[in-house]
Amino acid sequence: MEQQEYFMKMQMLGQEAERIEQQIQMIEQQVAEMSAVRESVEIIKDGKNKEVLANLGKGIFVRADLREKDLLVNVGKEVIVKKTPDETIKVIDDQIKRLILGKQQFIERINELQNDMQKMLLQMQKEHSQSGEHSHKCENEDCECEEPCEDCSCEHEHKEKKVSKKGKKK
Repeated sequence: MEQQEYFMKMQMLGQEAERIEQQIQMIEQQVAEMSAVRESVEIIKDGKNKEVLANLGKGIFVRADLREKDLLVNVGKEVIVKKTPDETIKVIDDQIKRLILGKQQFIERINELQNDMQKMLLQMQKEHSQSGEHSHKCENEDCECEEPCEDCSCEHEHKEKKVSKKGKKK
């Protein structure tokens, strides 16, 4: 496989890893939000506060007096069910568990991608070394530097040795 193909595949794997990382961050944000909601439900459950701040959305709140502890919970497909605080906490805990499981699966996928990239890099290096090419085209076969030819110190030393050898032949 050519280097360009390796680089393209590595780039694709890197982009997939970035997308997964963004999804992990979104999951972490959702877990934090769900944990905050859980804490609020715990407060309602304890019944210590008769007044709460109800979120109307977009950071707008209103003070509300609690008349009962039961909550109206959206259980999916816009179906709203009346639940006790304990039942609501169980729903929240189940959602948090699912989010954490999804996060773990994403982390595993990132690890797979990293392993694939590492294998690809090793394969590329192996093929490169077997071809006997020097990436900087230095005339010195033993050169291990990564500098371009103009800046390659071993190349200059190599040329100096050639010149001094030619000088001795005269």
